Amino acid sequence: MNRRHFLAASALPLVSIAASRLLTTARAQPGRFDRSLVRQMARDLAGKAFKAPDNKLPENLKDLDYDQYRAIRFLPERALWRGEKLAFEAQFFHRGFFYANRVDIFEVKDGRSAKIVYQPELFSFGKLAPPGAGVDLGFAGFRLHAPINKPDYFDEVCVFLGASYFRAVAKGQLYGLSARGLAINTGAAKGEEFPSFKAFWIEKPAANAKSIVVHALLDSESAAAAYRFTIRPGDATVFDVEMAI
Repeated sequence: MNRRHFLAASALPLVSIAASRLLTTARAQPGRFDRSLVRQMARDLAGKAFKAPDNKLPENLKDLDYDQYRAIRFLPERALWRGEKLAFEAQFFHRGFFYANRVDIFEVKDGRSAKIVYQPELFSFGKLAPPGAGVDLGFAGFRLHAPINKPDYFDEVCVFLGASYFRAVAKGQLYGLSARGLAINTGAAKGEEFPSFKAFWIEKPAANAKSIVVHALLDSESAAAAYRFTIRPGDATVFDVEMAI
């Protein structure tokens, strides 16, 4: 597959997976956003030589073991949209362990996008020392929460974390297998290629919204791609997935 050949946009079939304080994170200057911008970014990436993801971390966050990484927890009271009486909230994953690659995440509101800037104050670190102030590490991924089991409790309903992996649950269920945005050379003798989501744009839902939209930019040695996920949690959690490779 040649990165210089960007295929025409194609819609995938529906994918069903039955499966306080406001966030005070600093945001970069908002810019205009629509779905065509992500597709253009993918086209631009496809026309350039592949650049490996940024996986540089501060010394004390390199080579974390499972328990050390698990001790780094996002503070729920700092969730995006906490206290705004919306049907969704977003929480973010710290980089480290298997998830060293930097992912940039943006909030989209009223047709404008603003980068959600990493701050160590969003996390508890257990026995680890947090990074110094002013260090923008980005994130490893994020998860969305919605009240699918009880009207007064926001359950985790889906996760985007690691390469192009994502997974979801429905009402009364536990996580099972993960899906992938793109798989290349699976089972090949030369080894599998693992494309990665490098940026996400999360659209702020309207009041009483039953769904939420997430855009994603993927990159790999062989291909670049743009995605639009419409996520509908409930008795059956449904992902409508549109992609252009």
